[in-house]
Amino acid sequence: MLFVAELAQQETWPRQQLLDLQRRRLKAFVEKAVKESPYYRDIAAKLGRRITRLQDFPVLTKSILVAEYDRLLTDPMLSRAVIEKHLSEQGSGRELLLKYHVVPSGGFSGLRAMMVYDRTTRMIGVANMLRWLQRMGVSETTRVVGIGAATMIHVSNQVFLELRKTRPDAPALDVTMPIPELVAALNRYQPEVLITYPSILRELALEQLAGRLAIAPRCCSSLSEMLAPEVRRLAFEAWKAPIIDTYATTETGMIGTDCPEAAGIHLLEQLMIVEIVDENYRPVPNGTVGERMLVTPLFNPVLPLIRYEITDRVALATEPCRCGRPQWRLASIQGRREEMLDLPAKDGGILRIPPVHFRDPLLLNPGLRQYQIEARPDGLHIRVVLGADAGEPATALASLRGALLQALDQAGAKPAVTIEAVDKIERIGSSGKARLVARSH
Repeated sequence: MLFVAELAQQETWPRQQLLDLQRRRLKAFVEKAVKESPYYRDIAAKLGRRITRLQDFPVLTKSILVAEYDRLLTDPMLSRAVIEKHLSEQGSGRELLLKYHVVPSGGFSGLRAMMVYDRTTRMIGVANMLRWLQRMGVSETTRVVGIGAATMIHVSNQVFLELRKTRPDAPALDVTMPIPELVAALNRYQPEVLITYPSILRELALEQLAGRLAIAPRCCSSLSEMLAPEVRRLAFEAWKAPIIDTYATTETGMIGTDCPEAAGIHLLEQLMIVEIVDENYRPVPNGTVGERMLVTPLFNPVLPLIRYEITDRVALATEPCRCGRPQWRLASIQGRREEMLDLPAKDGGILRIPPVHFRDPLLLNPGLRQYQIEARPDGLHIRVVLGADAGEPATALASLRGALLQALDQAGAKPAVTIEAVDKIERIGSSGKARLVARSH
């Protein structure tokens, strides 16, 4: 495919050439949005002058996207009512008006929006995915297994369905299936490449180390959830294979992917602009964790999103990657702002702690299969699913609680902590993601 070849070639460009392409695409994208989208036309009129900078535009939140949906669209034949009717009658697998592809978006906020792509935009999205697979050495004959969402509404389900069309013997698996069922299917198929959520990757790695799973993938890839360093290390211990992480949202498409250096996510800067900002939407220096990302995809003229807010806490790298690719990198992804925990500090007051502080004491314990943190008014309640190798449950829970208290003490927090063993932690929404933080009021 032409787009795939272009993406591959652009990875060899000097950085300035890449930024020049980005600048030209931004100019054309903004001009079209202001001309054809009533929402952006009104913004330009209110500014009362020619827009010369991306920062002249206001931030577009998910709630604004939902509220202004019809006015954001550039095709007057499209509306929320038309798109909702199409989804209810035809689903997301059939084209709308014989030219548009529609994907519902829910996500962490729970607000429902429908992303609309024309055929060119859809082909660019497919090219991004093919290039991602290409980097993992996937050809038409490679045995690939993808374990994603159980429903066609989610993009991961559609991607893996496409992969199975040329691999009729590949099992149809999803993240809601019991682990023993996944293990049995993988043992039968013996995939060369394994793609799934980090929470499932961790469980399968533990199954491999325990001897119940016996596969030898030459590459693994994670998607949809945040990949913790501890899960990457565990998966490498299990299979001695590189782990390629990806970063994407339904609204923006693929934002970037890992390279073999595993030094962060290379942003697809030829197709989008990413700003990292603080609580007040001011840019932060490279290396500093921001409170939000603002993403402007430059390839979807049907539903233009300019400075679209994603509440992930991320930091940009401070130096070029050793791999030589010109795209800059996200050096760290710490999870959603909404998952930040406000906990009582040891010296009084309130301390904001990201959930990454809990990863080491929990994920490094091989007897733990899954966990969820519930923020309650009186402190933290931790639910854990223990594996068969966890030992005596009371002893395992006491050990985990002690490790958590030590981590909190080192962070300067002093909340009440309770912990319980449960049989299962429910996955959320159509994506089937594992929610790390739950809240009780």
